[in-house]
Amino acid sequence: MNFAEPDSYYRDADLLLRSKVTDPPAILLATAGFSYICGMKKWGVAAIILALFLSSCSTDFNVTTTWEDIGIVYGLLDASDTAQYIKVGKAYLDPSTSALLIAQNPDSLYYADLNVVLEEYSNGDLVNTIELEKVDGNMEGLVKDTGIFASSPNTLYKTKQSLNKDHDYTLVATEPDNGRQITASTKVVNDFIVIIPTPTIKINFLPGLNYKVTWTSAKDGKIYDLTIRFHYTEISIADPSIQVKKYIDWLVFSNYRTTSTSGGTNETYDIPNDNLYTFLGNFIPDDQTITRKMDSCDFMFSVGGEELDTYNQVYIAQQGLTSGQVLPTYTNIDNGLGLFSSRFHKTIANIQIDARTIDSIACNTFTSHLNFLEPDGTLCH
Repeated sequence: MNFAEPDSYYRDADLLLRSKVTDPPAILLATAGFSYICGMKKWGVAAIILALFLSSCSTDFNVTTTWEDIGIVYGLLDASDTAQYIKVGKAYLDPSTSALLIAQNPDSLYYADLNVVLEEYSNGDLVNTIELEKVDGNMEGLVKDTGIFASSPNTLYKTKQSLNKDHDYTLVATEPDNGRQITASTKVVNDFIVIIPTPTIKINFLPGLNYKVTWTSAKDGKIYDLTIRFHYTEISIADPSIQVKKYIDWLVFSNYRTTSTSGGTNETYDIPNDNLYTFLGNFIPDDQTITRKMDSCDFMFSVGGEELDTYNQVYIAQQGLTSGQVLPTYTNIDNGLGLFSSRFHKTIANIQIDARTIDSIACNTFTSHLNFLEPDGTLCH
């Protein structure tokens, strides 16, 4: 997916939900002059996830402390993925060193020696302990952006162990030299059933109507996003043999909340079809040297756990507050700060688009300038 640069610590928990893996924010506070810097980076868009750790800058630290580190955790377990990546870092309070200098020193951002495990529980009983491997995300295809914070190494903790959807997981990060532990727990968002659309029935987005999406809620899932990816082909008018496959992602809804996390309830959402034509007309560039052929679409659902939903609700609560007001914060990390939750991604792929919708895209007032072809391969007249 396909993410934009975040503009605040609380912004877009739904981006956390949809993206793949990430580079969480780090916090650096410089007490020299009682100034502070709160920094946040986004993870590589092409791979992994976009994230954030802290909702706001906090001044609840003792500014007379000579040197104090605060454990920072960011992790979203995902039973639909083949690997789990968790970020464990640290923030510093140092009265004698510029925060900008600290930010460029990897030793100030990561623990040199840390034992990180996932404890797996069934009905409160420990049934498995999964050791996480320390890796450089840059070497895993999770390239960290350059900026205020050191970009190499991009230290992550990884496991390819499959997750049991019926079990709970506790993250335990231990500093061997002093035994200090950072912990957090989460349930695992389960798989779920999408009722509409189905891959065997062509989709209809006729103007003036609604398209009803229906699914059965996921156990331990609370917050939902839906993105529809439209695949199309651009064909050179000068040389029709030159064809380029492209796609565009339409965020249909985000932050859809269910009433409970028990799962199994039928959920529906009515998509105003007219919004599709406005979206395509605004975000596909006009190019009169090509024609376009609409191919198919994918419905990409993302579901987040209760902690991620709570994080998002805290963000919403900040709307309207001014910089002089106290901002609410959220963390579910014991002996640290950050966010540890779970999510699940499900895609209904390669759904064919019916001829009437293709004709409407070719001829609609909002999209006719894009030169989409009608079902018979001609431009709209």
